[in-house]
Amino acid sequence: MRKGKRRAIGPLLWGALPFLWLLTTPGAPRLLPRPQWWEIRLALTVRGDYTVRELETTFAGEFEFRALWEGTMERDGVDFLLYHTKTEAPHWEIREKAARPNATRILTEKETAEKPRLRVNYIMRQDRELRFDFEVEGIRIPLDSSAEKFDLVLPRSKESSGEGAGYCDSISKGSNLIAIGDDALARDRLERSFSWEWKRQGWTAQEKGAVFVAGSHKAGVTVTLIRH
Repeated sequence: MRKGKRRAIGPLLWGALPFLWLLTTPGAPRLLPRPQWWEIRLALTVRGDYTVRELETTFAGEFEFRALWEGTMERDGVDFLLYHTKTEAPHWEIREKAARPNATRILTEKETAEKPRLRVNYIMRQDRELRFDFEVEGIRIPLDSSAEKFDLVLPRSKESSGEGAGYCDSISKGSNLIAIGDDALARDRLERSFSWEWKRQGWTAQEKGAVFVAGSHKAGVTVTLIRH
């Protein structure tokens, strides 16, 4: 198989690197010497909406995003290395309606160069599970250039770190813990699906006054592991 560069980074796994150690927990059962590597696919679909209301203008948007992350994981002694092969984003659509007292304007993804990006930060072994840390980097909304800008909140896993703290607190249904039992390493192929719903709303203070921001989305993730 094609190999990339390697770099050991110790117990802390930093999401900015495209290839990372997959650490085993102390005292974990010794794995069989074969197989030596696995294909990994993480497919994501998200559909959602948002509202931004300021002064006499309301911006209401709907969006849909699909992406596929592909990589490989190979054995390196008692540890593992994760390699990123490619990420595809075959579908991104957003439609925003800006309603003012005397005018209405419709904007779409054609009016912005920004596009969400799916990123897998790492996979780690914990409590006899393989846990996936991923996030979708969003865009700024509303699309209308005259409005105050906010981050469009998009899916992330429970293991994800960095910006977006408190994301899990707004999950109303399902779970964003993306984890599979480590016995999956002994199977020829495993596919597992996860889903959740997220919703948040509130007022935020800006220079022009208070702005109401609301957002929600439904996310689905399918993880596929293929042994070689």
